[in-house]
Amino acid sequence: MDPVQRLISRLYRTGVERPAEGFQHWALQQLKAVVPHDAAVWGMGHAGRARFHNVKVIGVDAGYSRALERWVEHNPIYPRLAASQGVPVDMRDVLDDDAFYRSKLYRKCFRPYGIERILSSGHMDARCGLYTLLSLYRFDRNHPFSDADRERFRTVAFHLVHACSHNYFLHISRPASEQSHRPAAVADGEGVLHEAEPDFIALLAKHFPDWEGMHLPEALAREIGRGGQFSVDALRASVEPLSDIHLLRIWEETPLDRLTTREREVVEAVSRGLSHKEAGRELGLAPTTVSSHLYRAYAKLEVSSRSALARLVHGSQ
Repeated sequence: MDPVQRLISRLYRTGVERPAEGFQHWALQQLKAVVPHDAAVWGMGHAGRARFHNVKVIGVDAGYSRALERWVEHNPIYPRLAASQGVPVDMRDVLDDDAFYRSKLYRKCFRPYGIERILSSGHMDARCGLYTLLSLYRFDRNHPFSDADRERFRTVAFHLVHACSHNYFLHISRPASEQSHRPAAVADGEGVLHEAEPDFIALLAKHFPDWEGMHLPEALAREIGRGGQFSVDALRASVEPLSDIHLLRIWEETPLDRLTTREREVVEAVSRGLSHKEAGRELGLAPTTVSSHLYRAYAKLEVSSRSALARLVHGSQ
């Protein structure tokens, strides 16, 4: 198998077995096999902000990311990246070597960390402004990145970004959770998005046509600190605290969302064909209690038979 395709396969296959926190360091180390480099930065943030909210570095001091942020307005690579998403940009594409090595940018930002050659790739979700920067560095000025390096990086970078997002949500989701299959995003207490699955963004765009990205729509943002479940127009949402950020899931509301948790459990058990006694044994309830929950569920769902209930349950999944 081609080394690039082998790496891409490994990103998705092995990545799901690794802790989300260590995925970026591991992936950048794996990338060395197809695009050799001495150091690298993987930063994530918003296009509207000149700073990262999450950044990983290998091969250079951790303080380098702050220097990169301080010099962002003077770095000619960034405008080129913004104009050509997913297309790697070499510093030589925007400054010839003579101009670069005489520049204040080189002397203040790159030379203190031994960086001589730079190849970067930018990736942004235009709907919400979430931005990822991947930059590879070499310390030997006489070893520039080749056209072949650039093409391999272009192919792999897309999969680095998407495998990382997949790995992240896979590990922070609870498989036993009732909502674990719902579109998810991570936001801080101010409603600023830090990560988002494509289906989450698509639902926001559908239900909030004027939404401009980066921040959650106000109706969602003002509820996020309360936790639990709530409804916003035709959407249902659940919020789970994750230290100082929040895991937010949204889905289009169905009639079953009108039920309490216990009513939902009873309905799902009965819709599988269990008798009241069998459902009660499974849920730890008396058969009469199962009947009471089922009666209230029938009224809320406006159904009057087990067959209608089963169609409603299985049709919403």
